[in-house]
Amino acid sequence: MPYIIVSSVVPGLIIILFLISLAAYNFVFGKRCDKNPLLKYYGADDFGLSAESVTAKSGKNTLRGYIYRDERVQPRGGTVVFCHGMGAGHAPYLTEINYFCKQGYTVLALDSTGCNLSDGKNIVGMYEGVRTAVKAVSLAKEKCPAAEIYLVGHSWGAYSALCASAECKVSKVVAISAPKTPVKTAYEASKNVIPAPAAALMCPFWWIIHLFRFGVKGNLNSAKCAVESGVPTLVIHGGRDKVVTALNGAYSAVNGENISKIFCDDKAHNPYNTVEAEAKLAELSASLRNAKRIDKSYFTSFDFAAATQEDEEVMSAIAEFLSL
Repeated sequence: MPYIIVSSVVPGLIIILFLISLAAYNFVFGKRCDKNPLLKYYGADDFGLSAESVTAKSGKNTLRGYIYRDERVQPRGGTVVFCHGMGAGHAPYLTEINYFCKQGYTVLALDSTGCNLSDGKNIVGMYEGVRTAVKAVSLAKEKCPAAEIYLVGHSWGAYSALCASAECKVSKVVAISAPKTPVKTAYEASKNVIPAPAAALMCPFWWIIHLFRFGVKGNLNSAKCAVESGVPTLVIHGGRDKVVTALNGAYSAVNGENISKIFCDDKAHNPYNTVEAEAKLAELSASLRNAKRIDKSYFTSFDFAAATQEDEEVMSAIAEFLSL
């Protein structure tokens, strides 16, 4: 009798865990990421940049983005392919894109499937960002054939850049706050909502879901890709990052002759920003979570310039790495 009970209960528990894991996956990846109407997004005109629209096909979807240049500075002859994080495509990163343009680089930023300018009912999954990065590199080589190509990414975009470096030829990679694997990323996000042991139980199911969604590439380890590519790579992480902790991110796992690292003890998930800017971003994020109970005038009067102020030391270190 006990054997019969166990044999009937265990499959049921497995099915329940799988369905919960699938629901969690769809909650994160089963939707579009578009601009939030409460937020301000800078554009090329705000920085005096030229912006040439570009497109690329990814399956049935059209990916859209821009090639940015600052025509007022001497060009360096290199192209930065910028890989955005989870959110409204590359729009939240115009301050960083402007920085590279002012350094003389051409910047190509392509929105991934389901994000901002690009087609798609949802963002599909983490490997979809890698596909977009590979497409963007190919497009950069077509549009700027004489230029060296550099992959630069943040968060999901950092994962995409590291993995893409093993699939396409680039000169250098900069990965900021990079996740290591899709499963580790799902675990990190889930343990903030449910008990860590429960999140751990779902890890095998997330691995299976990514396998079925993308095949063998669905569970790529970004740290391994970075080392195996042999491409000079700079990995940057914040010591106070709770979105992608240093322990479970690529930072702790990536080591090799081609790897350089910068650890910012006092920074969180956006270490390219100042400590003060990260504090403003944290305030803004908390307000967005409670947006229904907050007067909308808060967002119209919010100091977005202060929330996007860059850390000159970190950005200069990136620029120096690319110029070597």
